[in-house]
Formats: sequence, structure tokens, C-alpha cells
Amino acid sequence: MDYNTIVIGAGPAGLSASLYLKRAGLSVLLIDKDAPGGQMLKTHMVDNYLGFPNINGAELALAMFNHVKKSEVPFEFGEVTSINRNGYYIVKLNNKEFKCKNIIIATGRTPLKLGLNGENSISGISYCATCDGTLYKNKVVGVVGGGDSALTNALYLSDLCKQIYIFVRSEIRAHSELVQKVSNCENITILKGCELSELLSKDNKLCGVILKDGKQIDIEGLFVAIGGKPQTDFISNVEKNNGYIVVNQHMETSEQNIYACGDVIQKDYYQIITAASDGAVAALSIKAGE
Repeated sequence: MDYNTIVIGAGPAGLSASLYLKRAGLSVLLIDKDAPGGQMLKTHMVDNYLGFPNINGAELALAMFNHVKKSEVPFEFGEVTSINRNGYYIVKLNNKEFKCKNIIIATGRTPLKLGLNGENSISGISYCATCDGTLYKNKVVGVVGGGDSALTNALYLSDLCKQIYIFVRSEIRAHSELVQKVSNCENITILKGCELSELLSKDNKLCGVILKDGKQIDIEGLFVAIGGKPQTDFISNVEKNNGYIVVNQHMETSEQNIYACGDVIQKDYYQIITAASDGAVAALSIKAGE
């Protein structure tokens, strides 16, 4: 047996689980195909995480990862392709495999797409404002979505872009503080009750959008923030609901010794602090069962 527990995913849930497992004296391996931090890396500012009134998402991710590294948790870059069981679990990556007793899945979500023609080929469409926002300095852009992510993206872009339109299909679901901040920005316009029906381009570059009511709005960039799809394709032997892994209060899945936590599970609230809490619960549940 290589490890007691393998944690797949290095967002706040996976980092928290790894730390708690290590402190409990259990051997643990943390795996992720990307840089540690998950969606925190794509978050401009975090102002609701306890103890950090105002911190850049990437800085918070680095602080969490450094804490885990200080505890000497080994980290492996790689994408998990399958999980098999033969008395113990075999976690397969592209070019290697590891054996373990327990698994914690904390792979989070990937951004949902609009499903419009040209979305994958037209230049000017992004799913990360902090990644690509500087490309649209002093330009007119749009943000699609009515949740916290969409409004946070718009606030970040307000310091860079000339004008931001927020396209909200139905009602705004973001927290009231975010709504107030957006309302106070002179270069942000919220368009409620509208849905995009067509992407317009010139020389394969986005130049505007058509709404369902036929109205055209000229923009040079579009940032999509309409939720995410859980990354669970690599595992099939656990109960899921719309792709989200179903767990109990101990973060246990339907499969023995497989746990899940964070944005990959079915739950009511998807926040950094709840993901970190989920990870701690999963780790403590494993320790209690030893």
C-alpha cells in the first residue's frame, strides 16, 4: 500500500482534507492536474473568508498550499484517468499509478458554456475574468450570469474596461453586498430578463451579441459565469445526481472508503469556506474509521 489516503483535487476542499489527514498521522498523497487552488486562482478578490477580510483569490490559494506543503504532504501533478479496486484502490494517472486504502474526491467543477454557435471558435470569449481581463482594457465587454461569480467578474473588469454589460437571464442570485457594489459602479449596466441567442464576429473576433428579443449589443469581449459542471467523469462507481456526487454527513459516497467534498458534491452552498469545511469532515471521518 503506497498511501492510506489519496486526495484528488487541490482546491480548498482537497487542501483542507490533506492537511487534516497529515495532522492525524495518516499517509496522504495530494494529486491535481492543474496548479493548486482550484477556482480560487480565478477569483479576483475574496472578502468573505474568515480571517482574511480582503485577499486576492490566488494569494489565498498560495497561503493554503504553503500551509499544506509546510506539513510535508507530497504533491503529484497529473490527471486521474481511472480508479479500480482489487482489495485496495488503484488510482491511475496518465503515466503512473498509486495504491491506497481511502480516496477523497475533491475535483471541483469546470465552467458551463452557453452552447451557442461559434462559442468554441470565436476569439473574445472567456470563462475567467482574472485570467483574461487585461486583454480588454478600455474596451466594452459583457458578463453572462446573475450569481456571485458573474458580479465579482464584473467588479474586477470595471477597473479595466470602458463599459460592462451584465446579461442576467432571470433574477440576480448574488449576495446583496455584491449587488450594491455593482450598482455603485458607473460603468456597469445590468440587463435583467435577457438571454443571448447569437454571437456576432468579424474576422473571427467577437464584435457583439444578439439577445432573444432581437436587440443587438456591441461588445469586444464576453465573460461567461453561469455555473459549473462537476469533474466526475473519471469515476463511475459512486452515486451521482446530475453529475454531482451524493454524500452523507460524513462525506461518504455510496462506495466503501471513497469520500467526496467541495464543489464536486451535491449540496446547497458552494463557497470557499464550505469547501474547506467539507474537506476537514472527510479527513476526520477517515481518521475516525481507522
